[in-house]
Amino acid sequence: MTYKIKNLCALIFTDLDASFLNKSNFSFGNNMNITKKIFKDDNFVIFNTSKTFIELNYFFQQQSYDLPFICENGGGIYSPKRYFNNAAHTRDGYNVIFESTKINKKISKIKRAILQIFGEHCTFYNDLNDFEKQKFSGLNEKELMNASRREFTELIIWKSDYENLIKFNDYLHTHDLKIIKGGRFHHISNNINKGISMLRLVNEYKKYYPSKKFVTIAIGDSENDLEMLNCVDYPCLVKSNDSQTFIKNIKSSNLFISDREAPEGWEDCVNQAFEQIRRQ
Repeated sequence: MTYKIKNLCALIFTDLDASFLNKSNFSFGNNMNITKKIFKDDNFVIFNTSKTFIELNYFFQQQSYDLPFICENGGGIYSPKRYFNNAAHTRDGYNVIFESTKINKKISKIKRAILQIFGEHCTFYNDLNDFEKQKFSGLNEKELMNASRREFTELIIWKSDYENLIKFNDYLHTHDLKIIKGGRFHHISNNINKGISMLRLVNEYKKYYPSKKFVTIAIGDSENDLEMLNCVDYPCLVKSNDSQTFIKNIKSSNLFISDREAPEGWEDCVNQAFEQIRRQ
């Protein structure tokens, strides 16, 4: 399939786990090859994920390929130097487009209080031993080390009901924090999300490539993708156990839901989005 669009350039923002990658074995199938075809046809693919900078940097090193990316649910935005060469800061070969305030000091100040008030309802991921971390995450030792080096979010395992989660979120708001559900964990963060950071990066593309006309596509599977999905022209959901719980909150007539799970469902989403763009 060709991904050329007459007079348009597509910006494809995609979640990773259970969207681009299989949720259980993290296989990406043929999706990297499809990504390269998309780039060859003058479009862009941007990873927008809860994974850490270290995880993504390692992934790209393994693939001998790099892409722009947004990590930790909007906490950091980075691009290879060939895209935007006017960045004031760099990090391990990437231009730093944006970085949120690091969260570890905030968490350390209130963690004891959280455990006193909500300890029966949640467990901090970093308080687990390595065996328990591997069990919950499905990662090997190397991957686990990279995933644990978080800067802008704190992972917790929520063990209670929605009513108590609302109370916990209200408590976090008093400390300028919030909590959001991801595919495997809940994430405590500052006032950031995938949608805000996505729009920030879209503006960078518009400034740096003023002659191009852009159309936006987002691909996700879980609740922490919602803001991203509601900020694009063509939102796409990869089939998953979580997707049906929040589909009513996606306000778009262009919404597409794949019949297959990741990684094959990701290709279905991309192909359907491009078909819709050509028809409109």
